[in-house]
Amino acid sequence: MKDILIDKARGCLVGGAAGDALGYAVEFSSLDSIIKEYGPAGITGYALDSKGTARISDDTQMTLFTAEGLLSAYAENPKPTPEDILLNLKEAYLAWYDTQTSFQLPLPSSWLSHVRDLWARRAPGNTCLNALSALKYGRTVNNDSKGCGAVMRIAPIGIFYAAKDSNHTIQNTRRDAARAAADCARITHLNDVSTLATVFTALVIFECMKVHVIERLTFRSIIALAMDETLAAVPGCVKFYKLVAIIQKALDLASSSLTDREAISELGEGWVAEETAAIAVFCVMRHIRDFEGCLTAAVNHDGDSDSTGAVAGNIIGAILGYTGIPEKFRKNIELHDLILSVADDLAGNSDNKQMMERYSRHRPYGVPFDQTLFAHMKFTPENITELGEDDIFVFGSNLAGNHAGGAARIARQKFGAIPGQGIGLQGQSYAIPTMQGGVETIKPYVDDFIEFAGNCDQNTFYVTRIGCGIAGFRDEEIAPLFRDALKLYNVRLPESFVRILLNID
Repeated sequence: MKDILIDKARGCLVGGAAGDALGYAVEFSSLDSIIKEYGPAGITGYALDSKGTARISDDTQMTLFTAEGLLSAYAENPKPTPEDILLNLKEAYLAWYDTQTSFQLPLPSSWLSHVRDLWARRAPGNTCLNALSALKYGRTVNNDSKGCGAVMRIAPIGIFYAAKDSNHTIQNTRRDAARAAADCARITHLNDVSTLATVFTALVIFECMKVHVIERLTFRSIIALAMDETLAAVPGCVKFYKLVAIIQKALDLASSSLTDREAISELGEGWVAEETAAIAVFCVMRHIRDFEGCLTAAVNHDGDSDSTGAVAGNIIGAILGYTGIPEKFRKNIELHDLILSVADDLAGNSDNKQMMERYSRHRPYGVPFDQTLFAHMKFTPENITELGEDDIFVFGSNLAGNHAGGAARIARQKFGAIPGQGIGLQGQSYAIPTMQGGVETIKPYVDDFIEFAGNCDQNTFYVTRIGCGIAGFRDEEIAPLFRDALKLYNVRLPESFVRILLNID
C-alpha cells in the first residue's frame, strides 16, 4: 500500500504541474485564439521554451511552498497544533512572496528559496500578492476574494494527511486535513466560497489517495463524501449552496451529450474558486482513465487555463498515479525532479535525516540578513567572450550607437550590437546609453531595461559595469540605478554593484 501512496503522491503533484504547464501557455488566451494558434484540437502538448522546458506558473510554485509550510510544522513538532500549522504556512507563503518581489537572496527560513528557478515571476495573482504584502508589513488582510488562488495550491494537504501515519481514525485525520485547508485558504482569500472550494478540493484529493482503483461511480461517491465533510468542516457558511450547485452541475454535464468545450462554458472560466473546482471535477469525471483527455479538456477554454489544468491534474494524478501519466507529460516539466522529491516528502518516502535537513531549519520569518548568503549569488563575469543561446550582454552605449570602445565594441564584434542603434535590444546585446549627461539622464534607460528584463524571464541578462569606463562614472554612482534589478532572478549584476547595493565590504 505504501508504494501505491507514493505513486499517487507523485502523480498528484506532477499531474498538477503538467496541467499548470500545459495551461500556462494559453492562460490569457481566448478559446478562439488557442484554436487559431494550435489547431482545432487546441493545445495538446507543451509549448516548450528555447531550452526545451515546459514552464510552470505561480500555481505550482505556491503548491511547493504549501508543502514546505506543512512539512516544516511537522518537522518542528510531530504533533503540531492547528495554530502551529497556520504559522508555518504563513511563513512559507511569505518566503514565496519574497521570491516574487524581493532581492534574489536565499532565505534562512526557506530551503525552497535556494532553488533559483523558483524566483521566476510567473503571473502571480494580485489577491495573493496583496494579502501577503499586508501580512508581511503588519496590516490586516482585508478582501472578499473568491479567486482560485487558494484552490490551486492546496494539493499537498490532501496528499500529506492521506499518507500520514496516525493513531487517529480516518475520520479525525480527514477533519485535520479540512481544518488545515480552511486555514490555508483564509491566509489570502477571505470569501467563504473560496474556503469551501479549497477544503472540498483538498478532501477530494485525500479520498482519491486512499482508494486504489477509481472509476466513475467511485469518484461520484468520493465527491459526495468530500462535500459532506466540507460542509461539516465549515459550519454556518450561508454560501454553501453555490459550491453544492456548481459541483452537481459539473457531474450532470459529465454524463451529458455536450462536448467538453460546450460543457465547460456552462461552468464558467475558472477565475473564481468554485468554477475552478467544478471544471476540474467535470474533466476528471468525463475522462476518469484518460490523463491526456482530462488535461486537454481542462485547459482549452476561455479562462484561467493553468489553474483549471493544475487542479484537474492534481486530482487525475492522484487517481492514476505517476505511472499512469503518459511520458509526453512527464518529460520536460520545469523542476520535475524537485516536484517528485517534495511529493516523496509528503508521502513519507524520505528518511528522517533528509526531512530534518530540509524542513527543521525553518526559522521565524524576518531573521536578519546573513552575509554568508552573499556567496550564493551569481554575478556578471569580468570578461565575457561567449554567451548561451538565451543570454543577453548588457552594455553601456551612446545615443549615436557608435559602439567603438570597451564593452560596446565587444557587443558589436561578438553579440550583434548594431552600429547607429544606441538603445535597447539588438542581437544578443542590450544597449543602455551612458554618455549624454549626468547619472539622472541614465536612470530612465535603466528603468526601461529592468522592465524589459522582467518581461523576458526566458533570457538571462549579464549587466556589465555600464558607465564606469569611458563615460567616467564611479560604481557608487551607477549601482543604485539597478537596485530593482536585484528582484529579478534572470539579471546578473557586477559583483561591485551588488556589494554597494547590499552594503557588503
